Amino acid sequence: MQKKQYKKNKISKDIKIGKDEIGKIIFRPDDHSVNWIENLVLSNFKKLKKFYKINVSKINLELIYSRKEFNDKINRQTPRWMVGITFKNKIYLLSPFIIEKVSTHKKSELNKIITHELCHIFNNKINKNSLIWVDEGIALFLAKQKKKKDFKKAEWQFFINNFLIKNIDFWSFTKYNGYKISYWTIKTSTNKIGAKNLLDLIKINAKKNNCKNKLEKVLGVSIEDFLKL
Repeated sequence: MQKKQYKKNKISKDIKIGKDEIGKIIFRPDDHSVNWIENLVLSNFKKLKKFYKINVSKINLELIYSRKEFNDKINRQTPRWMVGITFKNKIYLLSPFIIEKVSTHKKSELNKIITHELCHIFNNKINKNSLIWVDEGIALFLAKQKKKKDFKKAEWQFFINNFLIKNIDFWSFTKYNGYKISYWTIKTSTNKIGAKNLLDLIKINAKKNNCKNKLEKVLGVSIEDFLKL
């Protein structure tokens, strides 16, 4: 019965602030969590818009009802910790209906998870080629998804060699504890330059050859000195 339910056709609902439509939620008709999700999107969107001070194109958030559907949507196998992913202005998110059954997360974490995914949309609007540690670190920091500082020296060295001023593949980033390192690197950066200046970090283009100089200019110190902080 449950497998059959997962195949039900989805419908959509406009997300509005006043008369202005900011996006849509795509969901299964029997998913009664949709109003709660809508309120989370609205409240976090308003907060982030004040921080970023920019407008983004309309957001489409599609609720997903099985791990298989999630994998099919992004065309690859996904680990249990992954419950949401953003492509441009499209967010795929596991529904509260199944999140605790097929992932390592609780329903209560969805507020922070939605904030995190919305940050990616805002970050991408500023610069679609930002450094991955900046993109992920700012999303974690603004969503208040605190991480323990328990990564290994080898992981930190891998980050310095491969992600500090360039990007390589996302799966190497996750394998070498990229999320925790990104959170702490952004937290350290914020202590140095202030939260408002994090937007300047997003503007650094990972595909350009001047990342090191740009990063040092924003941080106000050399890379070597920054890594000692």
